[in-house]
Amino acid sequence: MVEFPVFVKRMSQVEYFIKKQAQTILKGQGQEIIEMVKDQHHAGLNRDGEQMQSGYSKAYGKRRKKSGLQTKFVDLHFTGKYHKSLKVVSQENGVDVTSTEPYAHYLRGNFPGMAGLTPQNADKIAEVVANILAPKIKKFLTR
Repeated sequence: MVEFPVFVKRMSQVEYFIKKQAQTILKGQGQEIIEMVKDQHHAGLNRDGEQMQSGYSKAYGKRRKKSGLQTKFVDLHFTGKYHKSLKVVSQENGVDVTSTEPYAHYLRGNFPGMAGLTPQNADKIAEVVANILAPKIKKFLTR
């Protein structure tokens, strides 16, 4: 006779196990996630992969153009404290890229959707997580 209580108990714990392990793996990929977010900011893309803003105000656009900078879209090529202060912080169902700089609050308010990965970048990270997580799940279920 085959009894299932031990297996059933493990199966009931799988969801919690996966969430905890995935969160740990995501934090371990923090630097790669931060670099992806920075690249998105440089390109002016939000988490949906769309341009955050189509252009600068006329006055500011003129100043940028005189400085030899592009003006077709807001590129959010931040420098200094903001990008240096980005860090990955655990959330209930994943991680968030945050900054302690006051400017971060301004940016999130003025560019909704700026925080987070585009679907393409999220897929890349999901593949890394899945490759690391799959053997851990197997080991958890068969221990």
